[in-house]
Amino acid sequence: MIHEAYSIFFIIFSVFIAIITSYTTLVVIERIIDGKRLRKKPLLVTGAFIMAIGIFSMHFIGMIAFHIDAHVNYNGLLLLIAFLCALLSSLTAFFLLHIQPVTKTKKVISGLAISAGIIFLHFIATFAIHEQVEVQFTSVYFFLTLSTSLIFSFIAIQIVINMRNKPNHPTLNNVVNGVILGLIVSAVHYTGVKAIRFLDTPLSIHNGVEPIVLGNIVAFSTILIMVATLLSAYIDNRSLNAQRSLIRKIEESETRYRRLLERSPEPTFVHDGKLIFFVNDACIQLVEASHKSEIIGKDIFNFVHPDDKNKLLDYAQALKKSGKVDVFSHQRIVTLKGTIREVEVAWLEIIYNNKPATQVVMRDLTVQNKIKRELEEKNQRYLSLFKHNPDPVFSLDRDGYFIEVNSVVWDLLAYSEEELLQMTFHQLISPNLLEEVKIKFAEALNGKPQHYEIIAIGKSGIKIPAQIILIPIDIDNRITGVFGIAKDLTLEIEARKRIEELAYTDQLTGLPNRAWFYKTFPELLHSSMENNIPITLFSIDFDNFKDVNDTLGHHIGDIFLQQVSKRLQESLRQNDEITRIGGDEFFIILQGVTDAEVSIIAERIIQSMNQSLTLLGHELTVTLSIGISKHSDSNTDMDTMIKQADIAMYYAKEKGKNNYQFYTNELNERVTRKVKLENSLRRAIEKQELKLHYQPLIDIHRGKVVGVEALLRWNPSFGFVSPCDFIPIAEETGLIVPIGEWVLKETCRQIREWQNKEVFPIVPVAVNVSARQFKSANFIENIKQIIHDANIDPTLIQIEITESVMLDLEESRELIQELREFGLKIAIDDFGTGYSSLHLISNVQFDTLKVDKSLLDKGFQNKNNISILKVVLEATKHSNHMTIVVEGIETKEQVDVLRAYNVICQGFYFSKPLPPDQLAEKIKEITDQE
Repeated sequence: MIHEAYSIFFIIFSVFIAIITSYTTLVVIERIIDGKRLRKKPLLVTGAFIMAIGIFSMHFIGMIAFHIDAHVNYNGLLLLIAFLCALLSSLTAFFLLHIQPVTKTKKVISGLAISAGIIFLHFIATFAIHEQVEVQFTSVYFFLTLSTSLIFSFIAIQIVINMRNKPNHPTLNNVVNGVILGLIVSAVHYTGVKAIRFLDTPLSIHNGVEPIVLGNIVAFSTILIMVATLLSAYIDNRSLNAQRSLIRKIEESETRYRRLLERSPEPTFVHDGKLIFFVNDACIQLVEASHKSEIIGKDIFNFVHPDDKNKLLDYAQALKKSGKVDVFSHQRIVTLKGTIREVEVAWLEIIYNNKPATQVVMRDLTVQNKIKRELEEKNQRYLSLFKHNPDPVFSLDRDGYFIEVNSVVWDLLAYSEEELLQMTFHQLISPNLLEEVKIKFAEALNGKPQHYEIIAIGKSGIKIPAQIILIPIDIDNRITGVFGIAKDLTLEIEARKRIEELAYTDQLTGLPNRAWFYKTFPELLHSSMENNIPITLFSIDFDNFKDVNDTLGHHIGDIFLQQVSKRLQESLRQNDEITRIGGDEFFIILQGVTDAEVSIIAERIIQSMNQSLTLLGHELTVTLSIGISKHSDSNTDMDTMIKQADIAMYYAKEKGKNNYQFYTNELNERVTRKVKLENSLRRAIEKQELKLHYQPLIDIHRGKVVGVEALLRWNPSFGFVSPCDFIPIAEETGLIVPIGEWVLKETCRQIREWQNKEVFPIVPVAVNVSARQFKSANFIENIKQIIHDANIDPTLIQIEITESVMLDLEESRELIQELREFGLKIAIDDFGTGYSSLHLISNVQFDTLKVDKSLLDKGFQNKNNISILKVVLEATKHSNHMTIVVEGIETKEQVDVLRAYNVICQGFYFSKPLPPDQLAEKIKEITDQE
């Protein structure tokens, strides 16, 4: 029977063996975990073997420590099985933990495998002793052995996992973990020994090796293996560290290289001959992609223009054979959006992720080639513009020598191209213009374009007028010469002369026209002032020329102007100037003439024109009015002289036409007053300056007032103005229309006021209507509206019109009829002074005939007037439907004569025109007198 004996040395030695084993195993595992190793399976086997032999050695020495005094023999086969159990369990755990991913199941299986290997090794090795042994399965030590082995297993597995997750851990961690695992595995062994009981059987004596010797051999053999392993691991570790350092540097270099590629402005990608597996941002932008995923994994030929694919394949094959970097120009790629881009491509064979690959660097030539094409096109356009320009084109250097000339230059100047390229421009300029041209050339060399005209001298001496444009040639902010464009002005100058003739000539008469006058007269005026030569301006207007156009047609009017133009020219002296301003208006300029000579010329013109003129069977008498303005002082300018001549001409028309008038200061004052009256009259209604006075109409047989006439008065701020002065102005300017409406409204208002106050029996009120107002649009509608708004009886209003209204008898008759139908009375005013007279009486329906006071002028001394008056009165003596009013009664003698006739009288003999507030008293006075 084996008696228990303890050897402290061997117990400690066994623990030491367990710790060394654990540490060595961890070192081997560390080598396995290193990702840089390619052959890891031998290390897995080595690690499992170290772990198995270490546990086996620790167990064997521990058993010797328990039986130090006995000679123990072992069953070699069982020892081998025990060792194999440890080895297989270790291999199983190592391989499971090596395969990724490490799941919980793998952890559990690995832990159970290691735990089972330790337990089986312990108890099989125990049974290898040639003694009877009993395992106390129910003892607490057996359960402690199991639990401790499991704890060891799972701690060992967690340490391995931690080493995998954190590969770069300190060496001290391996030492600490080795001590922990060694102590635990020792605890497993010694608790397991306590769970075994050796039975009391006779000790078999066998010859053999002493247990101590055998234990020492096994222990030191194990230690030797461990040391050899650690030494190998140490050497390997140093080599591995060096390798790691080198790999780290390579990785850092590769990282920097990749960053460089990523940030490179040149589009770059890497492919394996078919598929793309790396692109930088510039490449993404080039192919118009939004993300790398749109490119990576795609065939490189997806981006190659179809026409360039075969060319690219040939290039790739040539590159593989030579292995050299090369550039393939004019390669076209197709972007994801279908855009075609031209690129320059550089290929390089590289190792990428430990695999052969090709790096491709591209340079986008699209813009560059576009610019190159545009430059080429511009150059061709320049050459085309230069060579084929119809105008002479040339370039000069800074010294004035010709650099280039087109064919038009030598054709124009009759020099050959070779001759011109040896010359300067100085030799081709008229000498009197050379200094000016030099200045222009110098200005162009200073960067200022020039535009001027010259006289060029050809080879034969011919003088050619030309227009020159010089443009600086600016290269890199330095003027190297000038471009020149010339234009032959020979034909243009001739055309200018012809155009000037046309521009300044009246096409109808052949005389100088309005433009010529306004260009030439200021020059003549200035010259006469400087030389103290008198100058006179005639303003001529033909009388009633409008009637010629209206009655005979514009064609006859044109012939008329042509004929009278000739007569005007024939009436002038040789140096006198005549111009047609427009229509029938002409100006004549006389220089160096006295007032007497001016009058002689004016009279000669009038006499010449007064001779009858026959045009296409029509015999015409020509009259004209002439206004004459003389240059009086240095302040008389062109516009003033024209104005003065026109004023004098209009005054000549007022004086009966067919005469001439000189402009005078009195005439100017008259015109000035007229302008002043016109301007003031335009605001007279607004300023309430117009008033109505009323003159009674008397029935001399009954002595009663049978009507009144409303007469307009104007009293502006500068004093009373006679109707004889402002009524013609109102007629001329058209102001008579609004003034006439105001008169009618004011008359209606006054009638309504008289009716309301009942100051005297209401009688009809006569209101004068001018020809212009009578023919204005809406005249009748306006009258009706005014009377309607005033709410008065239309029969209280009598409209007075003059004979001039009746020129268009038919139209006037219809208007008069419509007014009479409305209830208005119609009176013909100023009868005996117009166009129709007695013919009018028989053709127009009217109510009153007012005989003009001119028939009573100078009383009864004018026998003609008396005769006309008697004819009118006798013709209307027995007319019951017509009232005869004789105007201008101023004497009792006139009244006595008129008593023999059925007439109404009006005049200052009875009453002057009175304001409304004095009229009632005057009517009462007249009635009482009769």
